[in-house]
Amino acid sequence: MIQVVPTIIPENYTDILGDVARVKGIVSRVQIDVADGTYAPSKTWPYNGDESHLKEILAQTEGLPYWDEMDYEVDLLINEPERAIDTWIQVGIAAAIVHIESTQKLDEIIQKLKDVDCEIGLGIKPSTPNEELYRYIGTIDFVQCMGSDSIGYHGVALDERVYDKIQSLRAQFPELPIAVDIGVDDETAPLLVEAGATKLASGSLIFGSEDIRDTVTYLQNL
Repeated sequence: MIQVVPTIIPENYTDILGDVARVKGIVSRVQIDVADGTYAPSKTWPYNGDESHLKEILAQTEGLPYWDEMDYEVDLLINEPERAIDTWIQVGIAAAIVHIESTQKLDEIIQKLKDVDCEIGLGIKPSTPNEELYRYIGTIDFVQCMGSDSIGYHGVALDERVYDKIQSLRAQFPELPIAVDIGVDDETAPLLVEAGATKLASGSLIFGSEDIRDTVTYLQNL
């Protein structure tokens, strides 16, 4: 079964609360995209000046919404994510996605996440050669192929180079979990799975659907 992860690009904490409530009981994991205007041009909660609830979560007087029945993975759309990784570990995430183009300290970040049993996803843009991933396979938990070099927006069209990237990774590493984020829609999702993707992350397709449960079930059964 394909793993389906709804993605949230939050302007504020209320966005997270509302979107998670819509998928609670349908999926067991959501992805929060966090951006500070460096790796991605946009800024999101909590880097856009709205740090509401963050202090309470870090102090463990409050948890992320429905923390007892939902796992969270954070897509770190920031340069030098080593500056922020401690904060998100303290938040209590289940997985962190770090982009290979965003840091010179990837080994340090990977070790820090392994020390706290946090899953590690390694993100890669279509324009970055797959070979840059190879030495990390075996130490990370999954690869996330970004569907476009345009990072940080919902509704971006899929760069068709991604199909070849997935096929190549699948041929090189038959057991590697491969996620895709950006450009996952009704037309591309079956082709991505056919190419070798095992995890689909989407915001527009899932939250824009008339029946979220039916959409998630369709994607899971591809």
